[in-house]
Amino acid sequence: MNVGNMQFSIIGDCDIHETVEIGSGSIIGKPYRKFLDGSKEVHERTCIASNTYIGCYSIIGNGCKISDNAIIDDFCLIESRVQIGSHSLITNRAQVCNDVCIGKNNVIGGFIGERTKTGDYCRIFGKIVHCHNNPYLGWDDDEAIEPAPIIGNYVFIGFNAIVIGGISIGEKVYICAGSIVTKDIPPFHIASGTNKFTHYSNWPGSLKKSKYFCERV
Repeated sequence: MNVGNMQFSIIGDCDIHETVEIGSGSIIGKPYRKFLDGSKEVHERTCIASNTYIGCYSIIGNGCKISDNAIIDDFCLIESRVQIGSHSLITNRAQVCNDVCIGKNNVIGGFIGERTKTGDYCRIFGKIVHCHNNPYLGWDDDEAIEPAPIIGNYVFIGFNAIVIGGISIGEKVYICAGSIVTKDIPPFHIASGTNKFTHYSNWPGSLKKSKYFCERV
């Protein structure tokens, strides 16, 4: 590890490649908080692959799997058992909650709720959250677990957009800043307002001519 004079903490069983850089004040392998019934989660091995960079004062949770060449910027929170694909960037003080699976070449700068799955080449700066249909259920109870969104490849989610519930977001969907989404979105659509979906070819603005939509990958 390239640590220089930096001071950081490693907790539990951690497999950290020698090329990993870790900034001052970061914590690797941190267990999730104590549960409301007094129990604690089981320790699992935390793995950080080659050439990953972890900035200052970031937290990498217990059991996380961070692939090669990932960057975790300063002050980011990665909770337990998160998987992050290669060449992904976590930035803007993002929070990635338990059991999230992030594909490769993502840029994450928002809030990613538990168990969310993203494809590859996504950029997410909004919030992905659960419905909380029954807020009287115990916060840590198994009965309170709800389906999480599944995000396709090449999805963009703008600042302050909110994606809610166990929905599916198709490939090359563009969710405008401030939008609210509670329904599935087909591929190649633009989301605006509240659940307003427009195929990019019918969009009135210049976005319909963007290489984002016009170039196939």
